[in-house]
Amino acid sequence: MKRKLLLKLVACALSATVQVATFPVQADEVPDMVAPYATTPESVVDEMLLLARVGPDDFVVDLGSGDGRVVIAAVKKFNARGGFGVDIDESLVSYSNAKAQAAGVADRAKFYLRDMFKTDIREASVVTVYLLPRGMNKLRAKLLAELKPGTRVVAHDYQFQAWPVDRIMSFDVPEKNDYTGRRQTALYLYIVPTPVVPAVLRRPSPAVPGA
Repeated sequence: MKRKLLLKLVACALSATVQVATFPVQADEVPDMVAPYATTPESVVDEMLLLARVGPDDFVVDLGSGDGRVVIAAVKKFNARGGFGVDIDESLVSYSNAKAQAAGVADRAKFYLRDMFKTDIREASVVTVYLLPRGMNKLRAKLLAELKPGTRVVAHDYQFQAWPVDRIMSFDVPEKNDYTGRRQTALYLYIVPTPVVPAVLRRPSPAVPGA
């Protein structure tokens, strides 16, 4: 009896595998992987939000939000007026929304299945990111093009090139050694600058003869 049940389960598993294999995902449907999922320790989350001076007037956007802890902490512990996170992992997005519901902040902390590079971030006053270096320059162009001057951006471990850092924090986090191989953590604070408007040069008025 047990053997027959086991064979049935194996047959079902093989059948499911075949069905999945017959419907491959097209390459252009998958967003670029710019960071594997790595849990940010709660102590680092708090330091990121403190570095950004998150408060009641802020709307926090986390690009690559994982299990949602940054946005949930922003609204629950730092009293941000709202925020959202985006991720390309559907299970993490569902889990994050369930966590927000359980924490009683689902009306202010929301999570979406989206490509960060196609996400409207204009409402943000604070943006947090934890990406690999290959995604940072592409994201920098988006942040500078879309965010309002004065918006604070906090990057975890990897910095943006060709963007002056406003402040750097460095400290040890022992639990990070388990998945990154190093204890040291670096946080980089950036402020979106006011665009420089080129000065318009005026030609001097021609002299009027006999004036």
